Amino acid sequence: MMNEPIATLEPLSRYFTYTAFEEHFMAAVKALPPDQYAFSFLGSSVDNQSIYGLRLGHGAFKILAWSQMHGNESTSTRAIIDLLHSKDLFQALKNISLYIIPVLNPDGLSSWSRFNSNGIDLNRDAVNLSQPESVILKEVIDFYEPDLALNLHGQRTFYGIAGSVLPAQLSFLTPAADVSKGVNASRLKSMALINNIVKTVKPQMQTAIARYDDSFNVNCWGDYCQSVGIPTLLFEAGHAGDDYARDEVKTLIISSLKSVFTNCSKDEEIEEEVTLNQYLEIPEIARNYCDILIRNAPSVKGNRDLAIMYHEQIEDSQLHFIPMLFAVNDSTIIYGHRMIDLKTDLHYSNDLEVHENMTVTSASLKIGAFIK
Repeated sequence: MMNEPIATLEPLSRYFTYTAFEEHFMAAVKALPPDQYAFSFLGSSVDNQSIYGLRLGHGAFKILAWSQMHGNESTSTRAIIDLLHSKDLFQALKNISLYIIPVLNPDGLSSWSRFNSNGIDLNRDAVNLSQPESVILKEVIDFYEPDLALNLHGQRTFYGIAGSVLPAQLSFLTPAADVSKGVNASRLKSMALINNIVKTVKPQMQTAIARYDDSFNVNCWGDYCQSVGIPTLLFEAGHAGDDYARDEVKTLIISSLKSVFTNCSKDEEIEEEVTLNQYLEIPEIARNYCDILIRNAPSVKGNRDLAIMYHEQIEDSQLHFIPMLFAVNDSTIIYGHRMIDLKTDLHYSNDLEVHENMTVTSASLKIGAFIK
């Protein structure tokens, strides 16, 4: 019988302190069946914050998943916390052992930065192992010897897919194993699992699932794992519409993870041509979006199209979204999560301002900073 959490906690918002993460994580762990998990302290970050590991289940097929390697990509961490509370978790993990590192980069989480406290991108440190967080991940890989690796990330709001109005709310990749980018058994297994995710999750969405470019870089952890024969899936939690809290996509990440758990240990023959063709049918990702696209903004040089992106900044332990001018008349930016045409917008009262620091405001268009 499951233990009850010590207290009911408010769900984690998109930004949370590491102390808040630890509180939620420990409460989730304490609520698990004692015979179904093993908890580990793996080591410390540059700033001496603890990094944890959690093993779930006793199945023969071993999955390793790590999240928040980039500190400002929190959606998959929040998905993991919710997953630990799922009533059907261990049914999904039947025949599986799942090892989770829920936050690999606690210092980057605290500062809302892609990098660790030494300014290093941990996802470019798989071979150099110059950082303590990278060493921890490598030690877990070597000790656990996973049959499958899940590299969990989040992506920025400027991603859509080529030739479509739809934003890329989810993206996946089976990384290349070498510079030839060939399809070996490891990649084929990964492709089959991604194809199953698409079949499972796409009917829940009105947006797009995209496929990342597979250029090879052995210093990236997914590429490294694939190069040593570990089938690897890269997850990217993306954005659509007004989901700046990333709550909608968090639900999609949970569904995607459960799809992997359901299908990964099946001993089925994979048809190479069919699997490869299905994978390649997933549209390629494209940088063709912005947060707000304003058409026909008047200027002394005539009307201009303004692409605005939100700058994310932590103040007083809250995540502020600050609209800033990103590009002018950029033909590659075709869509915005919000589209405004000043020729036809009846609410506009000629109050759009681009300030010296490139922030953009308009009371009539409701463009300004906000908090999530």
